[in-house]
Amino acid sequence: MVSQQDVDPMTQGAAFGASAEPLPPQRGGGTRNLVIGIGIGVAIAVIGTQILGGSSSEPITNAPPAESEASRQAVTVATVQSGTVADVLTVTGTVQPADLLTVTPQIGGLQIREVLVEVGDRVAAGQPLVILDDADLRTQIQQAQAQIDVATAQVAQQRASLAQAQATFNEASTNLNRYQTLQAQGAVSAEELDSRATQAATAREAVGVAQASLASAEATVRSRQSDLERLRTQLTYTVVRAPSPGVVAERPASVGDVSSTGNGVVTLIRGGQLELAAEVPQIQLEQVTLGAPVRVFSSTDRSIQGEGTVQKIEPLVDAATRTARVIIGLPASDRLRSGMFLTADIQISTRTGLTLPASAVLPQPDGTVQVLVLGEDDTAIARLVEIGSRTTPAGATESQVEIVSGVQPGERVIVAGASYVQPGDRVTVADRL
Repeated sequence: MVSQQDVDPMTQGAAFGASAEPLPPQRGGGTRNLVIGIGIGVAIAVIGTQILGGSSSEPITNAPPAESEASRQAVTVATVQSGTVADVLTVTGTVQPADLLTVTPQIGGLQIREVLVEVGDRVAAGQPLVILDDADLRTQIQQAQAQIDVATAQVAQQRASLAQAQATFNEASTNLNRYQTLQAQGAVSAEELDSRATQAATAREAVGVAQASLASAEATVRSRQSDLERLRTQLTYTVVRAPSPGVVAERPASVGDVSSTGNGVVTLIRGGQLELAAEVPQIQLEQVTLGAPVRVFSSTDRSIQGEGTVQKIEPLVDAATRTARVIIGLPASDRLRSGMFLTADIQISTRTGLTLPASAVLPQPDGTVQVLVLGEDDTAIARLVEIGSRTTPAGATESQVEIVSGVQPGERVIVAGASYVQPGDRVTVADRL
């Protein structure tokens, strides 16, 4: 082995890539110092490069940021479940009063002084509706009262006359009895006895006349009292009252009109009860049964909806339209008005099926229908489904749709927020927020 001290300087220079020419002599070991300086420079360059570019030897890449929970679309889900599905027959009809009641005055010939109600007002039984002018009746009542007073005075007079006639008769009877005794003793003549008998008989007749006059006077008092009661009853008729609770449907009466017992002043919807007269095609009439539940709603006003029942199926079929009227009882509501056009879903049968909220169903441009099923990792999975009947359970705010095929019981389906989610998106269920 050759040591570093044995190597010729020219040979050493060739080994580091220096020129082959001999180096000029250096003072104080110049060649060694040059090599050390070059090494230090190379080291400084390497260290600077590491400081500026980083100490890692791996290549630098721009990795995408990790997905955060907050960046996902928030949704609500519904579980596919088995429930009762109702088959319905959809018909239309017009709202009408269940029972119209025309209120007429019980006394005619009086001017209408005041009308207290307007169309649409709800009234209670006995509530005043119209006031008639009662001035003439009150005058007649005062006159009748005066006549009663006169008749009562006559009764008193006749009673006094009767008492006087009775006293005269008693006195005549006493005298007759005494004269009969005296005549038997021969103290008086037969002519005097006859005279006393005639006086007694005349007094008896006077008592009878007085009794008849008293009875006539008392009858007159009763007649005057009857007239007074009749007038007082007629006075109560000047206030036309509601015979039953209801809603004012019509109010033809006006102030200044003259009342007539043949003309109504107010028309009431008895009890405010309305009904829907729906037209049902003849071929579907047999599907409708009395008492069947009905969902009634307006296609133009979502706030108008309620539950009713089939109350009557009219027996006649219209020969022109081949339809029959079905009467559906409606619940009391301040939003319903007679004459409204409404739609009715008459329940004709029920069965068991899978249901979902209607808002979970997403119609597609090609005519198909899909739902977004939630996977185990909260990923939205598009699923084509076939839908059946649509119904709104009593008290529910959203319709339910029958799912004939495409999902299984227990699967979770996106409801609220479904229209903002694309298949493959990961979502956040709202109850986890």
